Amino acid sequence: MHVENLIDLNREEKVLYYLRRHWIIFFADLLMIIVLMAVPVGVFFMLNAILPNLLIGELTRPALLLLGSAYYLIIWLFFITSFVDYYLDAWVVTSDRIVNVEQRGLFARTISELDLARVQDVTSEVNGVLPSIFNYGNVYVQTAGQVERFDFEQIARPHDIRKHLLELIEQDQKRKAAEGIVKI
Repeated sequence: MHVENLIDLNREEKVLYYLRRHWIIFFADLLMIIVLMAVPVGVFFMLNAILPNLLIGELTRPALLLLGSAYYLIIWLFFITSFVDYYLDAWVVTSDRIVNVEQRGLFARTISELDLARVQDVTSEVNGVLPSIFNYGNVYVQTAGQVERFDFEQIARPHDIRKHLLELIEQDQKRKAAEGIVKI
């Protein structure tokens, strides 16, 4: 997805970062889906060993096929929902603002934005073994505005992003002070 489809950029504004959650997060969901897809195969072999007549019965075979098909449809729905949530959740950092695009389910999206000059504090954290190994974590952007905190969840290189955000905030505040734009 292109940033131009998500937000309207001002004349002088440039996109500096387009962030998503780390790929390992989706990979974990994918592994769980693969395990869930293997469950009916295990149940089939178990039923075949214990009750072989159940799988060839006139009523039980279609009922089990229907049950298995419904199960796989639910798994596919879970996969699609996980992928859409992973792919469409994004944080866009421009030279003037931060835009938080949050997908809530299949048919709901929330877009919030924050002027860099209004940021009061930026914190990053990496908690756990896997996040430390793969270098992903959270970045929290604190503000005094209506949306008190923007959370960049499970992004790659959170400490680097925090450092760059602080530099951008300082540059933006200096630029706006030089232009005479008052910080609200």
